Amino acid sequence: MKSKKISTTLTVTLSSILIASFILMFLLNTLILPHYYFSKMEDKVSQVMTSIKALPDTKRTTDALNQLENTQQVTILKLKNDPANIDDFNEALNTQLNRKRVALNRFWITEETLTQLQKSPSSIQRIFDQGKQKSSFLVEMAMMKDTFYLVGVSTVDFTETVEIINTFNLISLSVTLLIIIVLIYFSAKKITDPLVNLKTIAEEISTLTFVTTTDIPSNEIGELAISINKMSHALARYQQNLLATNKQLKQFTADLTHELKTPIAVIKAYGSGIEDGLDDGTYLSVILQQTQRLNEIVDQMLTYAKLESQPLQKNSLQLSECWNQSAMALTPMMKKEHILLLEAKTDQPLSTIEADPTLIKRVFDNLLTNSIKYTTDKEIQVTWRETATLIEFSISNQTNLPTGFDVDKLWEAFYVYEKSRNKDLSGTGLGLPIIKSIMEEHGFSIEAKLVHHLLVFTLTFHKNETKNS
Repeated sequence: MKSKKISTTLTVTLSSILIASFILMFLLNTLILPHYYFSKMEDKVSQVMTSIKALPDTKRTTDALNQLENTQQVTILKLKNDPANIDDFNEALNTQLNRKRVALNRFWITEETLTQLQKSPSSIQRIFDQGKQKSSFLVEMAMMKDTFYLVGVSTVDFTETVEIINTFNLISLSVTLLIIIVLIYFSAKKITDPLVNLKTIAEEISTLTFVTTTDIPSNEIGELAISINKMSHALARYQQNLLATNKQLKQFTADLTHELKTPIAVIKAYGSGIEDGLDDGTYLSVILQQTQRLNEIVDQMLTYAKLESQPLQKNSLQLSECWNQSAMALTPMMKKEHILLLEAKTDQPLSTIEADPTLIKRVFDNLLTNSIKYTTDKEIQVTWRETATLIEFSISNQTNLPTGFDVDKLWEAFYVYEKSRNKDLSGTGLGLPIIKSIMEEHGFSIEAKLVHHLLVFTLTFHKNETKNS
């Protein structure tokens, strides 16, 4: 189905409305205007006659009638009724009309009309067609105290006048209509051009080409353009995030396969050795160690996968209490490895935060375990800092990492940056990614820095202002 342009549709629609309006105007001029004009003239003479009747007999003077005549732009005649000689009566009326510069070809008051006026106080209206003069003389007559009063007004023959007016209007309105249609077309095109541009932009976006428009008019179409630009930016970001997530998923799958493949291969090799009678008494122990390794990887994987799918169970909690629980749980391990924990205590109790206690404790567990695994000088340093809105926790230890090491690699799944110095705490490479995921899920932040050989993790928590105020 071939679509029509909005500018063409709008031009045709508005032009049709204008043409219909002009046709209606012609019909009104031809059919209604003559009747309306004649009705107004009838009302005019009736109102003047009513005004004369309202005057007392002593006030119906020639001066008063002349003043009323000039005010209302009508002709007023006053004549003593003389029914004995109708010719003289009409001659006298025509004489008054001539004095008032009203020249009529056809004007005659009949005896029947005078008789009717004498018998009834009501007024009588008559119209005298003037033939070739293309006009008529509309009068209203009344008899008051044996005095004949006439109010008259000349009316034009509207048939020919309307034809002339319609002819002139047809020419002038045709030119006007042509100009209006041209203006409507260019105005509609100016309005619809941005829409055509937006259509092109939308088609580009549908092909995953996230372009934007700079043609933004200051109207509702401009607001639509701004919304489409925002949508384009949002979709571009979403696509980038999706591609990055897919890339991370592929990398995660590859790393997971590699991590699982090693213990499985060891188990298979040592199982075959037992089957072939090559066991020197250590094969079963190695198999159990690799099985434990597999179990740890699966457990860490499940934890990592559940972080984004399970809702947070937030409560108001004291950070120092969570940290103390982790430190106490790992104290035996630190004593066994002769590791010293140096913590700078705060003078005042820390403010509370709103978080999931179980997950925050896991953050502290993983951080402290990580430091125990990789510290080179048997010391772990912990500091606290509180501001008006934030609580910062830092944990650091010396490592063998080179000065130019990219610390962002620490957040990659299954990345183990150096061999653990504690044989009881082998790494899966998921501990630090789990920490980062938990912090981001809460809206908190974590940063890793390498200063010479000192690895520093800084965690920033938002204080629970409502609870602490």
